[in-house]
Amino acid sequence: MVQVTTDGERAGRGPRRRWMIAGVTVLAVTAAGVTWAVVGRGNSSGGSGPSAATPSHTVSGPPAEEGIQAGADAVLKARASAVLTGKLPQYLQNVDPANSQLRQRDQQVFANLRKLGLSGLSYRIDTNWAPEVQAQHGPNAFAVRVLMLVQIAGIDSAPRATSLGYTFAERGGRWLLVDDDDLAAEADLSAYREPWDLGAVDVARRPGVLVVVPAGEHRNGERLAREAQLAMPVVRSTTRRIQAGILVVAMADRRSMDPEWQSGGHPAAAVAARNFAPANPEASEFKVTGSRVVVHPDQRTKAGRLLFAHEFTHAAMEPLGDRAPIWLVEGFATYVENRLAAQSGYRREIDSERRALLREKIPALVVLPIDGVFHGDYDEDSYGVSWIIVDHLVTTYGQAAVNALYAELARGPDTPAVREQVLRKHLKVGETALIAALKKAGGAA
Repeated sequence: MVQVTTDGERAGRGPRRRWMIAGVTVLAVTAAGVTWAVVGRGNSSGGSGPSAATPSHTVSGPPAEEGIQAGADAVLKARASAVLTGKLPQYLQNVDPANSQLRQRDQQVFANLRKLGLSGLSYRIDTNWAPEVQAQHGPNAFAVRVLMLVQIAGIDSAPRATSLGYTFAERGGRWLLVDDDDLAAEADLSAYREPWDLGAVDVARRPGVLVVVPAGEHRNGERLAREAQLAMPVVRSTTRRIQAGILVVAMADRRSMDPEWQSGGHPAAAVAARNFAPANPEASEFKVTGSRVVVHPDQRTKAGRLLFAHEFTHAAMEPLGDRAPIWLVEGFATYVENRLAAQSGYRREIDSERRALLREKIPALVVLPIDGVFHGDYDEDSYGVSWIIVDHLVTTYGQAAVNALYAELARGPDTPAVREQVLRKHLKVGETALIAALKKAGGAA
């Protein structure tokens, strides 16, 4: 497999160099339309939204549920205020004194959240889920789904929602937080964890970038922040879209990555995971407000500007929608990555790779790489073939035309007829003529 080293030099396999990402390529799924509706637990890959299923039934009556709602809300408001004002005793005052492990975890979470530099934090009970009785904690103990809304100063344009499972119990007329994992069996809560839940962290900041790494890895965090900054100009100049800022998560704990974040059957080296914010007061729909980039633990000391250029491109384009064909989604991100590679001293290698793909892969092209079987026809070359297509489009039609094509295709619908219509609208040619032009260019390579 191909690797990208920490200083930007690439190691290749075979007779020519490859230009993908740190050993494995990345498939990042973009956002669907304007909002995500709360319809089930099945959302995954690319940073799925804080989903909720059909509300579960409980044996508790309305008075008990109303009591947990009011009691939990008061505790959550106090905790949010405590984090924003830096008051640890207030954060812990309603945590079960007998649960020392919970209090230790909470103390670490508090310290981690303070390091992030939050401009906003709030919690709300997710009313799409009914409280679940937790008799092991006493007669009036209920597990509830909680939405945690986190906004990092200088990074997030809106609060990002993440789901928690908290258990509250009434003791002596007072509601206490007594556990934080009674809903851990739920698939969408157990797949991965937020970085502040994974032990002590360190952070590195640059304008528009915040990198979170494990405590003790500050030097690597600073390196990643520098590399991220070096990736930003080419992403912004190509996409012509600006995200307020970007959070990069590079933790050692494997729970920082959802196991379903894969590419071609392999764990992704990194993924642009979508940020969701509630689109209505009931939190029954969510809108995409940006992305964070999560680096696989095995790649955190190897990741560099080229990886970030690829993933930051996904992050910039994801709010447009998820209906763009995969050849355009991945080809566009690889095009930006290769632009940065050329600027970083690898123009000769990039030109060689382009000629080889035009000579060896494009002549066999029958249809544009198809969603669902992206890796099937060309395996690792799927990204290279898609890059050649986008590179040809930019060279022939200009960057503005390609960006407009992307924006309209991303809105969908993603039917063959609509895609053909949009191609003809922006490029004045359909898929067949486009493939013929690519093959002609390949013959001249």
